[in-house]
Amino acid sequence: MPVPRLFSLLTLGVAFAAVGSHAFVVPRSVYQARRIVDASQLLPTYDYIIVGGGTSGLTVADRLTEDPDTTVLVLEAGSMPIAEDVLPVTGGGTQRQVSYIYVSVPQKNLGGQIFPVILGKMVGGSSGINAMMSARGSAEDYDRWGNLFGKHNKHGWNWQGLLPYFKKAFSFNPPPADIVEEFDVKYDASYWGTESALDVSFPSYQYPGLQPMIRAFSELPGIEFTRDSGAGGAGVYWFPTFMDPVKHERSYAVNAHYSNLGRPNYHLAADTLVRRVLLQHGSAKGVEFTMQNQTSPTQLKATKEILVAAGAVHTPKLLQLSGIGPKRVLDAAGIETLVDLPGVGQNFQDHANLGAEVTLEGLQAIHPNGNDLVTDPEFRKLAEDLWATNRTGPYSIAYGNIAGWLPLTAISPGRFSSLAAELENQDHGAYLPPGTHPTVVKGYAAQMRGLASAMRSKDTVFARYLVNATTGPLAPILNQAFNRGSINVDPADPFDSPPLVDFNGLSNPIERAVLVEMVKFLRRYVSETTLASLQVNETQPGPDVVTDAEIDAWLPSALTPSDWHAAGTAAMMPLELGGVVDQTLRVYGVKNLRVIDASIMPSLPGGNTCQAVYAIAEKAADLIKSNA
Repeated sequence: MPVPRLFSLLTLGVAFAAVGSHAFVVPRSVYQARRIVDASQLLPTYDYIIVGGGTSGLTVADRLTEDPDTTVLVLEAGSMPIAEDVLPVTGGGTQRQVSYIYVSVPQKNLGGQIFPVILGKMVGGSSGINAMMSARGSAEDYDRWGNLFGKHNKHGWNWQGLLPYFKKAFSFNPPPADIVEEFDVKYDASYWGTESALDVSFPSYQYPGLQPMIRAFSELPGIEFTRDSGAGGAGVYWFPTFMDPVKHERSYAVNAHYSNLGRPNYHLAADTLVRRVLLQHGSAKGVEFTMQNQTSPTQLKATKEILVAAGAVHTPKLLQLSGIGPKRVLDAAGIETLVDLPGVGQNFQDHANLGAEVTLEGLQAIHPNGNDLVTDPEFRKLAEDLWATNRTGPYSIAYGNIAGWLPLTAISPGRFSSLAAELENQDHGAYLPPGTHPTVVKGYAAQMRGLASAMRSKDTVFARYLVNATTGPLAPILNQAFNRGSINVDPADPFDSPPLVDFNGLSNPIERAVLVEMVKFLRRYVSETTLASLQVNETQPGPDVVTDAEIDAWLPSALTPSDWHAAGTAAMMPLELGGVVDQTLRVYGVKNLRVIDASIMPSLPGGNTCQAVYAIAEKAADLIKSNA
């Protein structure tokens, strides 16, 4: 059934709908429903259509609909979350499975292994399933974004330009006073805001086993303790959780930017798959989508802009299905190339998880610890009572709140300089997939030169060493990506098959060298500090793996090329560097089409990507409203 054309009669509070030769009166309230469950509830056009109701999509929709005369429709492939999805869960996550789970193509440098690709499939996106860790990364990470535009960086894509949006995005709730005193927690609220509906908070409890691990960081050279996780530095710092400070429930895009609002101009359709953006004469005019239980697709126009917020995996697929992307990819899939844009789906990157495993057995003698929730009935009863009474105690901990976010200068004081020089002097194109477009190669080279400079800085995070009071340090995360992969449509079935995800993992030899240095640092951390007395047990790579060459040979079996932080596939870079969007987030070569999600990141920040996505969305909303 085609979407009705409406003729409003405000004085009567009704609307006429014309379908074919028939006309009938429909109450206006039908067209003011925030939740759209049937195509008959849609307006004939919207000012903005947002593809993707995740972290960025809901944030931008909220900001645009602050103007009651602006109409916005959000189309989300996932379902509405249920109440249980926001309950706190030890270790983060949600109560039920609300994810896309794809697999990568075989990774040639990782023994031909395939790896899971996990994305939030729900309204709220990955903000509803992540580990609730709120980390920002380094100031220099964001400065490198703007540096790619040189003197033409005119829209504030750098640390100083983004800091106001980090402040706008979150309301900061300081840690409890007793935790501050017991653990000497440093924080500086000046790097945070207080007006957002999105909360970042701290649990009301921490296990005492954290203290020796914090102290051990101070016993190694080159490690600083920074004044706040939001200050843009590197070192050891506490970071908050995306959590309501009273209910201790997940604070995320749904309850901060949708369900707390009651705007008739803000429409959302869940369980709705957008198949393509409709282009006409070089301009995005609308979208084609299929709603749940709909047998034929609907086409709907936007009078102002189409905003793509489908995430770093699905945004490039949607653009390519719409005829926007590398011609060689589109030709292989039988898709007509409307805009030959080589960077779409390229520049794919993620943080990598290094499977080094060290357990501190002596932590079991420091009570209470996490195991006591299972083995000590008295402690478990206390924890349950605290939670039931006022939502405090051990059950208020999600995943963790302190880590060493370390620069390469501290991880590898003897090699960082020589490794940086090697990276600068590489033939960068040799480490990209065959057939990579020359502009994409040029952009990768520019990024690697910037990364080489960061390798020499004490203020850029290169690796995260999260500590756990029950087991010891968790597997370290490589927070700067050296490799670049791709996400392209499957030529055998471009519309209905998952995209082809290639991490191109472990492809750059400098990345391999940095990972070796990360293992060596982990060993120093547990053997050359006070932690050595806590019965160190290294299971991976194991005490028989000693030399650099032996550690390097172990890497392909131990590395997971994803920490669920996909980015970069519609990169904000100059067109001549393989960019997909400009500094106003407009897609090159297309009018009225912007990308507003993690895919625009030219390179990853040295922290979990959720904070950065919220900041991008806040900035994007201002760019859109100003028609920049």
